[in-house]
Amino acid sequence: MNNQAYQNAPVKVINSLLLLLSMLFLMNCSQRKVGDSARSGQMTLAVDRQLRDIASIQVETFTRYYPDAVIKLQPSGSDMTIKHLLDRNVRAALISGVPEAVEDSLFATMHHSLRREPVARDAIICIVNRMNPLSKLSLKELKSLFSGKESSGVTPLVTADDYRLLSVFAAATGLHKKEMRAGGCTSENELIKRVSNDDKAIGLLFRSSLDGAQKVGNGQKDVRVIPLYKEADGSSPIEPTQQNIFEGRYPLVTTVYYVYYAGDALAAGFGSWLSTTGQKAFEKSYLAPYRAFTRTIILK
Repeated sequence: MNNQAYQNAPVKVINSLLLLLSMLFLMNCSQRKVGDSARSGQMTLAVDRQLRDIASIQVETFTRYYPDAVIKLQPSGSDMTIKHLLDRNVRAALISGVPEAVEDSLFATMHHSLRREPVARDAIICIVNRMNPLSKLSLKELKSLFSGKESSGVTPLVTADDYRLLSVFAAATGLHKKEMRAGGCTSENELIKRVSNDDKAIGLLFRSSLDGAQKVGNGQKDVRVIPLYKEADGSSPIEPTQQNIFEGRYPLVTTVYYVYYAGDALAAGFGSWLSTTGQKAFEKSYLAPYRAFTRTIILK
């Protein structure tokens, strides 16, 4: 009996060693770092803060399809988003509006090749208190209000660090940013709150900012959006609906761009997703898609 146990001992040792080696192999496989590709790897994405919600939805869907990809979000004011990319703190950025010439020149000076893909559409909107009798505004009138040339007792407001919004508004109205005269708020929520408490206040912000605030119940009942129109073409006031934004009928439409370094596999892969499959998520959000989402209808 003892001899049999002695003879079986080496077999048990070998089996134990094989089991241990198998466990070590499996642990090594599970801990192995996945290399970068269009569908795998890790990266950080900087986003203008009003785009945080839709960016989160896009990342969640993308990583559910491709579990080897890990994408972290870094929301910030638009004055910092491109800077994060310039400093290499992130590998891509989602922004409202085209980067300015000075930003592009910085990347060119540093010999960094950037790709810029249009992926969605947003709009600059004008909000007032519900007690304000104002019913419509032309771009010319809006320019006068935010340049201080015509006050009429109105208090114009913007978010102080929304660099991109000021640039887009200035380009659309022919107003230089240095000519703008408006009170600066620390955040979109503060701007909405001030408008909701002051029937003389008028605020500029992205439609995505207002919809994001209303989603959590900030100022939803106390502010309303003013329709805008261009005096030159004699058009009627246009509401910033998703359809009007998509068709470009609303006067202050802006493009949402995905910006990344050329040659970055995962950043390029996520950008391709946003431009194709991701258009469906944009269509269901507070933004408008950049292009119409193609649907396949199966006839039985």
